[in-house]
Amino acid sequence: MKQLPYPLEFMHKFNLHKWLRLEMRDDDLPAIARIYGVPRGRLARIERGYRRNVDRLAASLPRRAEPPLDKPVRILALGDSITSDRESWARILGRYWREDPKRRILDSAVSGDTTASLLERYHSTVGNQDFDWVVLFIGTNDCRQLDGKTPMVSLGEYRRNLEILLDRLEGKRIVLVTLPPADNARFQAFFPDSGNCYEGEHLAEANRVLRELAVRRKLALADLAAGLEPLGTEALEADGLHMSSAGQLVLCRLLLAILP
Repeated sequence: MKQLPYPLEFMHKFNLHKWLRLEMRDDDLPAIARIYGVPRGRLARIERGYRRNVDRLAASLPRRAEPPLDKPVRILALGDSITSDRESWARILGRYWREDPKRRILDSAVSGDTTASLLERYHSTVGNQDFDWVVLFIGTNDCRQLDGKTPMVSLGEYRRNLEILLDRLEGKRIVLVTLPPADNARFQAFFPDSGNCYEGEHLAEANRVLRELAVRRKLALADLAAGLEPLGTEALEADGLHMSSAGQLVLCRLLLAILP
């Protein structure tokens, strides 16, 4: 698979067909396999492994007494590869609620997105969706530093972009999610040619912005950064950037305490 920039398992896990801006459904495995130039059966085996893990993770969540809903609730998931992950919180909660026709997760996250790219594609991936709640979990890629000091998006621009997004989402029930940590040593070992890093202080500054916006705008906050602290390095995958299954479960529990 030398034509692929990353191993097939990584490409499929993080839905990199969307990162490449290819218009196809996440469940269209034949089309995705053709794009990657791999046998459909190989991709299907990888997919089955991810689905088994999602089933296991969803089953591990405590069952709560779901309050009756007057009408169906559609929850839009906005973010980057931490959400656009075939084992992410969005997939886990979607499985958790699979038998509940009144609760549905809509995954509109795209790997690699920043707040700026989310704004750029707002009309195509948000404006045309019918939803009641939105989980806005974005900012890790904004904090990516290209040469060890220059972030992709400045802190001021990050705040401005969030304000614009929140203004556009007026009338929806919004949940902001703080950003998880990153492990630069593991990240640079996994991506030795990237030239990028994620400094803890810059992530902490972004989280201060998110917490301040939640207070000022009276929005729900899933404080993932605080929730992951007890896990330490177990919160992250081997690449030091994406969340592990344990980390994704922390976010699921936080969201179950907020979402209807």
